[in-house]
Amino acid sequence: MVLMAVPAAYTIIIVPLYSSREALTFYMWLRRMKELEQERDALLDGVQLVDRAQEWYKERLHEAEKQRELRCSKGVRRQPSFNSRHSDILTSLKHQNKQLTRELSAQNERIWKLQRENEALYRELQERQIHRATFI
Repeated sequence: MVLMAVPAAYTIIIVPLYSSREALTFYMWLRRMKELEQERDALLDGVQLVDRAQEWYKERLHEAEKQRELRCSKGVRRQPSFNSRHSDILTSLKHQNKQLTRELSAQNERIWKLQRENEALYRELQERQIHRATFI
């Protein structure tokens, strides 16, 4: 196998293949690896988005709690409608935070599985190359 660096962001790999079946297997493996990496990248983008949304909700929740403490410490009487609205907002924010946390966990699990599958494919390729080398 020969690796050549090109000025652009590419690496050229020249792999001697001994049959068209082997070439097809190698091509399909490369294609699957590319798909896995693209899926992993998309999931990582999703995780970052969920993290930012979770941070935003935490900030809103913190601000709401701070407002409540300020109003309570100055002795300001609150109207029942404010209490119910405030409670509804807090409940909604907590629910959304839990939902985002679940989504984040699911995406992290998917990323972990993709990484394991990626490693298994690399090992399989290495074993095939070793096995092929022993018969040549």
